[in-house]
Amino acid sequence: MKDNKLFKISIAEIAVGAVLELLALAKVMGDSDILAGMGSGILAVGAVQMFRAFRIQSNPEYRKRMETAAKDERYAFISMKAKEAAFGIYLIITAVLCIGWMLLGNQERGTLAGMSICLLVLLYAVMFRVMARKY
Repeated sequence: MKDNKLFKISIAEIAVGAVLELLALAKVMGDSDILAGMGSGILAVGAVQMFRAFRIQSNPEYRKRMETAAKDERYAFISMKAKEAAFGIYLIITAVLCIGWMLLGNQERGTLAGMSICLLVLLYAVMFRVMARKY
């Protein structure tokens, strides 16, 4: 059952978020702010997914609407366009940050931003090849 899978994933996300929060409180890393932020984010995502799973389980009308939306070609097209726009916007923002940090003398951040752009473009190229063969 799909709802059961969503519920299990949300429980796992909540558990991972809680573990990260506990590690941050125990100051396992020198800078525990990163762990605390990641833990809070994953915990929040898990809580929202669990709320969604309960709503799907308890409301048949909402469940039907979600199933229809998942199968609708219009939503698939909109999702694809949103991903495309987010990809382009991310590349532009990261390129500006990369150039800005390099000009300001912060080589480490500039290099990381540049490597992020390269990784994203590489992943796109690989996925394009895989999808082109598949379809």
